[in-house]
Amino acid sequence: MRRLTIALLPALVFTSACSGDVPERADDAREAEGEVLGGSISDDMLPLDQLQSQSPPIREERTVTATDNEDGSSSVETIVTVTSGDGADNQPAPPQPPQTPES
Repeated sequence: MRRLTIALLPALVFTSACSGDVPERADDAREAEGEVLGGSISDDMLPLDQLQSQSPPIREERTVTATDNEDGSSSVETIVTVTSGDGADNQPAPPQPPQTPES
């Protein structure tokens, strides 16, 4: 009996810590702070004149195989492998700091 009590005591402690009480939203002390003004965020804030969008270059590798057949004819096989160049050598340039207008 004593072993059973010792074995069940930790389980009882852990399950008693798990209560089903969920705090109400009114008890939540978090509130939004600050003021958002209408029209204060626009695309004019983006440095579009400094950005360029471009895809990685496409690389083509051609393999040509010529074979002479026994009957005197020849055949040519061309294999074209196309891969995008999105490797480590095509990393974008770091962004330039914004230029400040001179006074």
